[in-house]
Amino acid sequence: MHLKELSEQDIIKRLTAILLSDSPTRVAETDVLRTSREDRQPSSGSGRFRPPLMRGVRVGPGHDAAVVTPNAGFDLVITCDQQVEGTHFDLELMGEEAVGRRALAAAVSDLAPFGATPLWATIAVAASPEVRLETLEQVFRGLAWAADELSAPFSSGGWSKLAFVGGDLATTRGPIYLDICVIGQRPSTWAPGGRAGAKPGNTIYLSGPTGMAAGGFWLLTNQKTTFSGSEKLRKAFLWPEVELELGVRLWRDTRLTTCADTSDSLSEQLRLLAEASDVGVQVSEDRLLLPPTLVVVAEAMGIEPVRLALGGGEDFRLLVTGPAGLEQREKGLVPIGKVLPREEGVRLLGLDGVRRELPGPMFSHFGGATE
Repeated sequence: MHLKELSEQDIIKRLTAILLSDSPTRVAETDVLRTSREDRQPSSGSGRFRPPLMRGVRVGPGHDAAVVTPNAGFDLVITCDQQVEGTHFDLELMGEEAVGRRALAAAVSDLAPFGATPLWATIAVAASPEVRLETLEQVFRGLAWAADELSAPFSSGGWSKLAFVGGDLATTRGPIYLDICVIGQRPSTWAPGGRAGAKPGNTIYLSGPTGMAAGGFWLLTNQKTTFSGSEKLRKAFLWPEVELELGVRLWRDTRLTTCADTSDSLSEQLRLLAEASDVGVQVSEDRLLLPPTLVVVAEAMGIEPVRLALGGGEDFRLLVTGPAGLEQREKGLVPIGKVLPREEGVRLLGLDGVRRELPGPMFSHFGGATE
């Protein structure tokens, strides 16, 4: 059934029912990670429609605005993230549910560097009238799955899951467009966070390997290439880890000076950090995390593994600065460099001991692929 065959209210009711379902049907990862889209079997069932059973939601979906009540003693952390078909996702390549799951993960990941817990979300959707309703329903099942998955670590005292409290629907001549706004909370006694605050002498930490998602996307677009570890790389792109729990622990238990995620690539975040904090940074090549699968896919792509680790985006790892020794308190952190005075610039210390300019990201929204 195409969107043009239904009223706007019917479409909204069908899609909202999925987001507010008690138990959205999930597609198996083995189905999502198959290389042939024809082999993927869509989930069935849209769940039952119900009002949001979430503390703090006074007025939810079905109105022009949501009314929510935050807790005293907490900051609200608000972010929005756009996902445009052909730029951020490919339905044929990824599958609808993976698109939905990944779209919410990308938005929620913006809360992790602040140690915020996601509470509420809104979603605006624009699609051509020629798009089938079943396509959007599958995308929304992915969103519902992600809402359950991303809220699980924080479920207590009635907070059953991240609640979708509103949104908007529009038509467009172009591809499908998703715009997700997420609101989270963190204790107001914590430091504000952000990229400004790094000081010369601070250590630079990374929470995990970067470049894996970019390698996985390359494999999805080059399906004839396969090797041991290929599935792990594809999963890094389709089902990225969002380090919400780590973000909470870091701000609660350690003395951070800055924290950001690496969705726009490690090299881009290092440049933004240096600019915001008015400092220089140096990353050591021998400290970067280069798993064997990353090395193999980089060779298949015809680039150096360090280039993929620095320039590949969409990993959502946390880039942190703070005093030396944080890795001893938080095992998820690996020291990869140090903060220097501004005049030192943004540099990569190579294996040969030579300091070089840090390479830029491999993708730019308005410039496309840079290599």
